[in-house]
Amino acid sequence: MVPTAPPAPDVAVGVTASLRAQLRDPLSLNVYALTVNTVVSSVLGIGYWVLAARLYAPRELGAGAAAVATMTFLSSLSQLNLNGALARFLPAAGATAGRLIGTAYLASCAAALLIGSAFLIIAPAVTGRSSPLSPGLPMAVVFVLSVAAWSVFTLQDSVLTALRGAVWVPVENAAFGVAKIALLVLLASAVPGHGIFASWTVPVMLSLAPVNLVVFRRLLPRLRARLATATLPARSVVLRFITLDYIGYLFLQVHTNALPVLVTAALGAEANAVFYVGWLLGSSVELVAYHFGTSLTVESAADESRLARYGRQVLGRGLAVFVPGALLLYLCAPLLLALFGTRYADASGAVLRLFALAVVPKFVVTVYVAISRVQRKVGRIVLVQSATAAVVLSLALLTMPAWGVTGVAAAYLTAQLAVGAAILPGLARVLRSER
Repeated sequence: MVPTAPPAPDVAVGVTASLRAQLRDPLSLNVYALTVNTVVSSVLGIGYWVLAARLYAPRELGAGAAAVATMTFLSSLSQLNLNGALARFLPAAGATAGRLIGTAYLASCAAALLIGSAFLIIAPAVTGRSSPLSPGLPMAVVFVLSVAAWSVFTLQDSVLTALRGAVWVPVENAAFGVAKIALLVLLASAVPGHGIFASWTVPVMLSLAPVNLVVFRRLLPRLRARLATATLPARSVVLRFITLDYIGYLFLQVHTNALPVLVTAALGAEANAVFYVGWLLGSSVELVAYHFGTSLTVESAADESRLARYGRQVLGRGLAVFVPGALLLYLCAPLLLALFGTRYADASGAVLRLFALAVVPKFVVTVYVAISRVQRKVGRIVLVQSATAAVVLSLALLTMPAWGVTGVAAAYLTAQLAVGAAILPGLARVLRSER
């Protein structure tokens, strides 16, 4: 009698068990939840602007897009990069967590009121152009309040993540995306001049109360039960952390979101159209890398003794995702760009491929920045971001005359490789350490 082979292991059961184990791990759950949020927000965002282009006249679309872009930009300044401070200090705040959240909200709103008001007064005088919204005190007040509301709305994501409630982030943003689309359609005929701006502003303002009910009634009591006493440093230490982290954030904006502005100023709007598509697709992948860094910050801040272990875990999982992901993005660049038309498939290919190659070193730098944030060595963050900005801008200005937008993408890749190589020894020392 020939012995029968033992039954093959059930692969599906093993995969399911592994996935369940990872979902019980807050470090992995945060990454998955924030990644789902990026995908959902991106899909709903693309659908929104496709509908807007069909429902609104070009003039209304341009004015509405300008108002939204201005509001979100001013909001990014008003947030004072408190997202990083919340991720670093909130998990260990214990009984003082509610006060820390309230202080962050108030500081961001105060900055929003100041920055928004200053913009409405100064920008028309400097540029000679009127506000992207209709003139008048009522609309000015609405605009400034919208900047404040959007600042709190954005900080909420960091609060939810820091309190181990990251699963609420895609729920919140999916609801916002759906409501935004519904209002876009409903207001197209009623108030086309303000329909786009209103469709962004109204859902944000309506979401603040329910989301913060979840924060203060559900997540904060759970944190207090887990950590009764606060382990926050002195106020001067926190203020120094916030100040330097914000400076690093401003340098980050210089070598990321400012690149399309640089291309437009140096090469013109048509060149920027070619650059923007490749840059946008490459930057979307980098958002996932930021989620890995945020999760590492939150979980390590709750227990700094596990920083090295969590760092190795995040780096290993991230490289397993980003190395094949970057290769796939590089190979599939023509297919992705073809969705935007043959012109972009031909002209933006090199830009997208260079940004795809930059994803891996960018992820390594992101892990180092997250570790530095946990260790409260924010001077390193300023150094990393300022060095990256200096390399990107200097090389871009040198290469643009000969290589055009490809030179900008090459400058970005070079900067990520150079800074990534520079921080590797320090990163390796932390990952090898056991506390």
